[in-house]
Amino acid sequence: MDRNSLFDNPFAIIILFFLVAFVNIILPIYFISILLAGVVFVAFIRAVEKRYTYILICIIFIFNLIEISQGLKIFSLSLWSYFIYLFILPNIKSLFASKYLLLLVKVFIFYMGIGILFYFSGVFTLDIVSILVLNYILDIIMVSWII
Repeated sequence: MDRNSLFDNPFAIIILFFLVAFVNIILPIYFISILLAGVVFVAFIRAVEKRYTYILICIIFIFNLIEISQGLKIFSLSLWSYFIYLFILPNIKSLFASKYLLLLVKVFIFYMGIGILFYFSGVFTLDIVSILVLNYILDIIMVSWII
């Protein structure tokens, strides 16, 4: 039996969309906009698992907003998230019994993918690595509180 999450509520996703838009427009620095990417990723996984297409469309718009503000290719985060869901998660789910440990690994793999995207875009520095690690820790705190 699966417990309902805040990510099942479409109004929460719309509030998340406006929060990401506000953060990316008002505070255009790496730290803040990547900070919300892990939360959006967990909402993406939840929407794909539950087949909430209307929420999924909103989440893809949120990913596009993050990508535009960071200079990444459009739909790269959406494709990376779907790749994780389709190919990596089925193998990982059988390895971990705890859902919180699985959550840690899912978000870690997502941030590794963001680091790879920054590497291929040519802006990968030590600052990006430290920002990604800090954002990973903050996203785990935020996501574990929401779920």
